[in-house]
Amino acid sequence: MDAAVDDDTTSTTSRTSRTARPCRTDARGLAVGTRSQAAVDHLEAALQAMLSYFGDPLAALDAATAEDPGWALPTTLKAGLLLTMGEHGPTLQARQLLRGGAEAAARGTERERAHAHAAAAAAAGDWEAACDAWEAILVRWPLDVAALLFAHLFDFYRGDALNLKRRPQRVLPHWADGLPLRGFVLGMLAFGLEESGHHAQAEDAGRAALAVNPRDPWAVHAVTHVFEMQGRHHDGARWLRSRHADWAVDNGFAFHQWFHAALFQMEALDTEGALATYDAHLAPATDMALQRVDGTAVLWRLKLLGVDVASRFDALRRTWSTQAPDAGFYAFNDLHALIALAGAGDVAALQSAGDSLLDALRSPASGGPTNRRMSAEVGLPLALAFTDHASGRWSDAARGLLRCRDRAHGFGGSHAQRDLLTLTLLDAAVRAGDRALARHVLHERFPAKAGTPLTALWLQRIGRLA
Repeated sequence: MDAAVDDDTTSTTSRTSRTARPCRTDARGLAVGTRSQAAVDHLEAALQAMLSYFGDPLAALDAATAEDPGWALPTTLKAGLLLTMGEHGPTLQARQLLRGGAEAAARGTERERAHAHAAAAAAAGDWEAACDAWEAILVRWPLDVAALLFAHLFDFYRGDALNLKRRPQRVLPHWADGLPLRGFVLGMLAFGLEESGHHAQAEDAGRAALAVNPRDPWAVHAVTHVFEMQGRHHDGARWLRSRHADWAVDNGFAFHQWFHAALFQMEALDTEGALATYDAHLAPATDMALQRVDGTAVLWRLKLLGVDVASRFDALRRTWSTQAPDAGFYAFNDLHALIALAGAGDVAALQSAGDSLLDALRSPASGGPTNRRMSAEVGLPLALAFTDHASGRWSDAARGLLRCRDRAHGFGGSHAQRDLLTLTLLDAAVRAGDRALARHVLHERFPAKAGTPLTALWLQRIGRLA
């Protein structure tokens, strides 16, 4: 591994002469632009942490840089990881890292230079271009799991269910059994299959991933989504309990699994259990927008079920920023910030901070071209509909949600997360006395969830309108 090797790992060619630094290879045989095996080992630990959410990948990347300060890839991947948080502050940090590491990145291998290019596109807010650049890496180097992970997460943020499925499918044949980190590729494939509606295949892929690595929270999560989409809420709750040690202890993804646990509880109309889940596991998790989104969604669903959560919403909405540049960076987050305001029931706060959020969605200056499109096409229309709902304009809210809901995948989130829109539409239609619309929308739940207590509750509410 001490000799310089070509970037495609299959032959030695003159391309290696363009790499100023001698190369080693990583655990999958990909050339890396460092002489230090210790640095390579730290990078492998970082990839393991990034994929599993166990441990601190940023610290591992910093350790790799400390071993070889001239090796740019750890800094580039650190920037990429910060970018996947989908927030303005971490993106500023990523931009600074990329600027500071530009000279070293130019001396890296061809693959490492391509990573810097992809990260720069994401940092500029052009998430489509970034995914195209990561895809170009995967065409040449299908074992580059960092490129796969980053593209997978931004496919999710952009609502690109097709590539959530196809990207892992395209590279998986290159991943031989026993290759380090292969199980995580199966886990990503499982989630992509679920979001594309291939539920049986998704469950099989998720279970196969867990057979390789039982502590793969992403695979646990993918199978959990299958249970949610198939209306198997009791099975889903048992699944999470049975795998508790694999996702709930010292894991950075646990907050989202607790979100799913609360969804299963609410499907069973166990609102006390869902409220306890929120208080114990979601209320304390507010450092990242990803966490605040889940807490906001659980409280809003409880509110729709008639649970008094105003005081909890009041505490949660104070953790959201409603001013640019934080607002206006990612429309999916902005909508949830507005929902938190609406849930708190503070009319004055909704008028002032809500107007700031709407302004940020109208002119999203802090994001980039991808978010400008998402805000215009999805974020702003949905925010206006939720504002109508908060103001008691039920018919307007129902019409606004109905117009936009079917294209809401265009601003990211999963089917399970976007179900919040359907539940709010049902609530608005019932409150507006529009029995025909309410039944029309509720029929969507029948194929998978006709027999759940939550569906029965909506049938009762609609029946009372007659």
